[in-house]
Amino acid sequence: MKLNLIKWKPMIAALPITLGVVLLKTGIVHGLGYDGLVHFSEIDLVITGGIFLIGFMLAGTLADYKESEKIPAEMAVAIESIEDTVVLAHGFKSDFDLPAQKRQLNGVTEAILNYYAHRETEEVVYKKIEEITSIALHVEQTKIGSTSSWVKREQTNLRRLFSRTTVIKRTSFIATGYAFLEVLTLVVIGLLLITRFENFITGIILVAFFTQIFIYMVRLIKDIDHPFEYPVNGRVRAADIDLFPLIEYHERARRRL
Repeated sequence: MKLNLIKWKPMIAALPITLGVVLLKTGIVHGLGYDGLVHFSEIDLVITGGIFLIGFMLAGTLADYKESEKIPAEMAVAIESIEDTVVLAHGFKSDFDLPAQKRQLNGVTEAILNYYAHRETEEVVYKKIEEITSIALHVEQTKIGSTSSWVKREQTNLRRLFSRTTVIKRTSFIATGYAFLEVLTLVVIGLLLITRFENFITGIILVAFFTQIFIYMVRLIKDIDHPFEYPVNGRVRAADIDLFPLIEYHERARRRL
């Protein structure tokens, strides 16, 4: 069975910070001989508040994430529906260049994929979507029912989906909430460093556990909040939305050219 390391990336990325905090706690206790200022029971309210805030932020970002998961598939469906309509119209009245219209649609898909890969701008993608109007015009000239309205409807859906993508990419869920969560995480770690534990080993385990959980969750929430923020170097993050519906349609469409 192949090990999927991508899902472990946020956890692994948090380990160096956790290790650093554990070493710092060990140095404070054994190096400086400082046992601590407060008992663990005295900081449980702060930890509980941090966990509550993590739950609130996670719930908010997951709503957009679940919506984002549908976008690539819905984009592929919209473009393929336009292609099917064009093929249908050409079968009824073959007085336009079908391969040229397919190549134009292929250019739309390619522009969207390049946008996600940071090789194309929003302006170019919007222009490609706008050019679908010329395809609708060719379909309209066949006089086969309301096929042109089908093309325009899917064009509108595609524009709406891409607009939603750009909004998700540009915005964050309550930026002030992130700031407070980061400060609270630092406060929790700071309090753990000055907490007195009855047993040193138990204390180290608790310090490592809570540090790892808080750092991991902060990283995970930030990743989830930007599901289309694909790195320029092509390395996929744990929470990146998989574009396979668009990629697979693009491959099918190219074979049909």
